[in-house]
Amino acid sequence: MLNWSTVPEEYLFDGIEKVGLNLQEANVQGIQMLIEPMAERPGYGRIVRLLSPDPRVYMQVCYQPGQEVCLFQNG
Repeated sequence: MLNWSTVPEEYLFDGIEKVGLNLQEANVQGIQMLIEPMAERPGYGRIVRLLSPDPRVYMQVCYQPGQEVCLFQNG
């Protein structure tokens, strides 16, 4: 395996098996996506991945991964 870092792998990946994401599939404004619910803001989630087959959706800044979305229709 090639290493491109001077930091040993043991330090880079220490505890990675403990990381657990609470991912959920959601339909927000007709767009299917994978979101991570935000504990600090109930009813909101952070986009992890878009699941839409429409390529135009991927060009919209408001649907980029990392953006926050309201999980309620009226929000």
